[in-house]
Amino acid sequence: MALFRNRLLLVLVLWLMLTAININKAYHIDDAFHLEAALWIKDHPATPMSGLINWKDAPTPLYTHNQPPLFFFLLAQVIKVTGTGEIPLHLFLSVFTFLALFLFNRLTEVLKLVNGSFLLLLFAFNPAMVVNQNLMTDVPLLVTVLASALFLLKAGESSKTRNYFLSALVVGFGLLIKYSVLPLLVVIALIIAFRRDFRYLWVLAVPLGMLALWSGWNLAEFGSVHFLDRPRSGFHINRVWSVISVTGALALFSFSLTHIHRFRALLRYLLFGLFAAFLVMIPVVLFIQPSQPLISFIFNMLFEVNGLIVVFLLISFLISGIRREGFVAYLKTTELIIVLFILSIGAFILLFAPFMATRHILLILPFILLYSAPVIETATRAMNRTSLALTIALGILLGISDYKFAGFYRKTAAQFVPSGDAAIWSAGHWGWQWYTTQNGVKQYETGSTAVKEGDLFIYPAKVAKQEFKEILVLDTIQKIYEKGNVFTFFSGNYKASFYSSAVRVAPWCYSLRPVDTIYVCRVTGNHGTVK
Repeated sequence: MALFRNRLLLVLVLWLMLTAININKAYHIDDAFHLEAALWIKDHPATPMSGLINWKDAPTPLYTHNQPPLFFFLLAQVIKVTGTGEIPLHLFLSVFTFLALFLFNRLTEVLKLVNGSFLLLLFAFNPAMVVNQNLMTDVPLLVTVLASALFLLKAGESSKTRNYFLSALVVGFGLLIKYSVLPLLVVIALIIAFRRDFRYLWVLAVPLGMLALWSGWNLAEFGSVHFLDRPRSGFHINRVWSVISVTGALALFSFSLTHIHRFRALLRYLLFGLFAAFLVMIPVVLFIQPSQPLISFIFNMLFEVNGLIVVFLLISFLISGIRREGFVAYLKTTELIIVLFILSIGAFILLFAPFMATRHILLILPFILLYSAPVIETATRAMNRTSLALTIALGILLGISDYKFAGFYRKTAAQFVPSGDAAIWSAGHWGWQWYTTQNGVKQYETGSTAVKEGDLFIYPAKVAKQEFKEILVLDTIQKIYEKGNVFTFFSGNYKASFYSSAVRVAPWCYSLRPVDTIYVCRVTGNHGTVK
């Protein structure tokens, strides 16, 4: 087909399809935080980290949260022109979606991969790419990661000064979006050393200088260095299993990776057994209706198996490559660059990510595809068609499901517009916080004495929210919910698992449950403080 031969045309078509899926999606999960940060920065650009946002129990400064504000600065400039409507801001985000697709395609060209169109389809329709096009930092950050890899690869062929500089520069921009790209400085240094291009090590001063300037800004603004003082969590072994399960939940192309391995028969039996298990779970969920925690746990175990298969195969490919080239020669191959991007970002996620989510794996997913490309190229047509069909089907189904998930809060919040003497208060963050606030509903702060008897108090059951249950005395007068349907059956909304999964919480699973329940209550008492 001409579409697959003309790579740029394919990129444009995929970009339009992904943009169409996301263009009018309700603001969701961390979108509300990013919008509030951008609104603060729009009016206070000199003090970007001093704005107050209620993202737990009460408003706290931006510098107590996790991310630097470059993306929020960009968002603020767009808001100045377009306002905060979903369509213009998602069109802004779609620019990064296009760049991610374009850069991934360029990487396949620089690596001279003949199956670049197939890889592009697997990348574009992966659920991590489809769903995570929210107004968050992940796709913009992915652009900096892909660009850094592209320039690093090109530096091995020509214009070393220019390409090493650009590789380091985009990492510097990435650091000002999210600190998780910091290990790429080590990757750049190692590649320069392996190529014996030591005179280009000076390029590392560019991102380090950008980080130093940002840290100086922090000291002037709030008296400490955000990079050093930001919230973090310690390593726990459970995170390893979470990373593997999320990888297994997204790597639906694993069917294409098995055919050259000496254990291919066993691996294929395992994969088809997993596929059969997912099919069997459909009638089990529909007719037996086990509890949602049990369904999620079973799915996570199935994802663990698929994830372990993928990790095992990637390690096998690495060992085979080192044996084929010899260790010293392998250090100078383009293949090693792809390996180092997987290992460095993966290690940072394991050690420092406060929780596990599909958006974290999104950063290494394209490199897994690129690294596996020679194997995928020689896979049977049946295996590749299976991989592609599963990827496209699940990407679209989860994309629609998450669209419905986000839309529930926008639609329900529209029912509450204050009028008369009684105030309406809301607990709950994410998109619910944005839409209720936009309608004039007051955000609750834990312990606030402003909430009076007779006021309305509304909150969603499943959204992270302020503590109020030991403080307020509430009389529930209504519950608002929508029954689960065919569009939400493939679901990532159990504990918002597509955005934060754990050992017992699968990134996605089947669900018949309502997206959420909104409780409408009358305040009958306020103790003012936590007991």
